[in-house]
Amino acid sequence: MKKIRAVVALIAACVACSAFAQEEFSEDDIFMDIGIDDATVSSTPDASSENEPEKPFSKNKLSQGVVFDNGSIKIGGKFDLGFSTLTALYDPDSTDFGENIKNTTFSPDVGAWLYVDARPTQTLRMYTKFGVAYPFTNSATSSLDWSNVTGITTFNQLGVNTVLSSWFTLKELFSDFNIKERAFFRFGLHTVTWGAGYFFSPVSDIINTSSINPEKTDDQVNGSLNLRTQITFPGTQNCLWLYVIPSTDFVNKNTVDSYARDTAFAAKGDFTIKNWEIGLGGYFRYQNAPKAMLTATGSIFKGKVTIFSEFVYQYGSASEWLNAKDAWNDKTSLFMATAGFSKYWKTQNIMLASQYYFNSNDKEELTGLTSYGEIARWYQAYFTNGHNVALYANFGRLFGTTDLSATVFGMVNFGRMEMSDADKTVVSQMEAQGGGKFPETVATFSAMLNYSPIKELTVGLGPYIQFTAWDKEPVVNLKFSATLGGGKF
Repeated sequence: MKKIRAVVALIAACVACSAFAQEEFSEDDIFMDIGIDDATVSSTPDASSENEPEKPFSKNKLSQGVVFDNGSIKIGGKFDLGFSTLTALYDPDSTDFGENIKNTTFSPDVGAWLYVDARPTQTLRMYTKFGVAYPFTNSATSSLDWSNVTGITTFNQLGVNTVLSSWFTLKELFSDFNIKERAFFRFGLHTVTWGAGYFFSPVSDIINTSSINPEKTDDQVNGSLNLRTQITFPGTQNCLWLYVIPSTDFVNKNTVDSYARDTAFAAKGDFTIKNWEIGLGGYFRYQNAPKAMLTATGSIFKGKVTIFSEFVYQYGSASEWLNAKDAWNDKTSLFMATAGFSKYWKTQNIMLASQYYFNSNDKEELTGLTSYGEIARWYQAYFTNGHNVALYANFGRLFGTTDLSATVFGMVNFGRMEMSDADKTVVSQMEAQGGGKFPETVATFSAMLNYSPIKELTVGLGPYIQFTAWDKEPVVNLKFSATLGGGKF
């Protein structure tokens, strides 16, 4: 335990010293809502199209991610090309250093995204974003071959234990139209930007079908099929969002039809108070846990530090509703709350963000769950149950040059729920079927030094430390990463 505490203290000290090395700062578009065209706007942790303003096209350069633009239709995209390796320098479960070197993991990051944004008239817009990503399968139909283990269906989106994964991904597909520029409608598959969190967002998880990856916050979360209505109030910055969310849970069903009773409804109101934006909303679906939410985003110190927070109240866990669908009594009240801040020094190109997240949901059980959404919520509840803290610092200009940069990341969980014996059995069976290991960690720390001699090449090297339990010594890895020729087109 003394060794563990020493390691944690050393890492925390390094993070604190490096993160607060500068004093001058200015706020700069760190958490600005962006449009679906992520080729021309800087990405955010929860990149999506929720609040994109309707603007006419402007001519864009090829380097900005637009390969075709005639004023009414725009086509562009992005290639992600890179890889990373992880070598265990010290593993308490494996003292054979030669064996650890031989077991170095290699993780390709290879994929491509294409978007088509068409506006045939002033009041109609049609958009789609799709792509391919590693690992590639031999046929598109393989995405229908799901593995069912004791009633559990595993999916690639969860990132663990998938037998077959799909090479094709449809990220967004929707149409925008409006009535006299007062009521704005969007129908189709799209990401909903309800949340304000950087590493964690329980509010975003209410409608979207995946959660933010704390180590890859730029990745866009998966949205849902829904009809969105935005009602604006003239002369104010206030608006009302209404959602109708049909069920797309077709597991164990013979057709792609669903019952109208499974349709979910959600609403959220946004209003401003001075330099703060407040959001209030709720979610309801038949025989599922109802939820209420609150968000607050603003700034302090004369706008130099951005503050964000979220709160979610949920009546009953998914497991409790699964086992007693019609019983409104004897359900557990669950709370999820988070708060964080971000700060940006523009001149020095330094960005700092930190967030605390508390999740009281320790009632989820994996056994008996079958739908992707239910299983995803179990994973999210398990990994983030209790108290969580995350911190990220990016130094974009070391020694006065943009060729050298550095990133520091740390994420810690305290008070995680105990996995039941039944769930342990299911997880073991999933690991055996999928050939992967359940990625259980209570803390992760990393520090990467990056070198970019040319725009198309960036390599990084640094320690990557994982704690699987607080009463056990950590695994100390050496991580190497590289991006090779990717970019926008």
